[in-house]
Amino acid sequence: MNKPKPKGNSGLEKNSFDKKALFNELLPLIKAFALWIILVVIVAWDYTNKQWFSMIFVDFTTYLTYGLSKMMFIPAKILGDGSGLVTTMVVNYKSIYVNNYPMIIEIECSAYHAYIAMIALVIFSRWNIKQKLAIGSILFATLAIINSLRIIMLGVIGKIYPQIFDIMHDYVWNILLVIVIWGLWELANKRMNKISNQTT
Repeated sequence: MNKPKPKGNSGLEKNSFDKKALFNELLPLIKAFALWIILVVIVAWDYTNKQWFSMIFVDFTTYLTYGLSKMMFIPAKILGDGSGLVTTMVVNYKSIYVNNYPMIIEIECSAYHAYIAMIALVIFSRWNIKQKLAIGSILFATLAIINSLRIIMLGVIGKIYPQIFDIMHDYVWNILLVIVIWGLWELANKRMNKISNQTT
């Protein structure tokens, strides 16, 4: 009577295949995370040294917030420069009033981390160039609007409920912004993958 032959390393091979598949799936995210770190370091260096382009994020966010406030009929105005000390240098900002609540939009408030994260995710997504440009632009614009709406909401909260302003600013919205970034990219990625599968 012949004994059945053992299947050998088929279980190990399957496990190895699963690990490779998982690694291939995560590779774009790993690359995006690495690029995000590099770009954040570059912006932070510029911000504390030359301010050649880091203040673009600040000015863009300030004026977009002002414009959206006006469109929503919420009182808003941009006043003279405010200032803050970063390491050993003074940084000038435009101070903004939203709902008659004074705020200064600094580099962290501009959500530049979020913009850079979205750019990195789009760059390493498995989309073609046209899709990256089109969807990336939509995601960037959506994120910019959401961030400015966040600042408008903080202005309203600061005027009505100043005691919870810091909690909303430092904790709630920081967590929500991470969820927003991931959610926007996931929706776009699933949509693009679905289109790709339908065309192949």
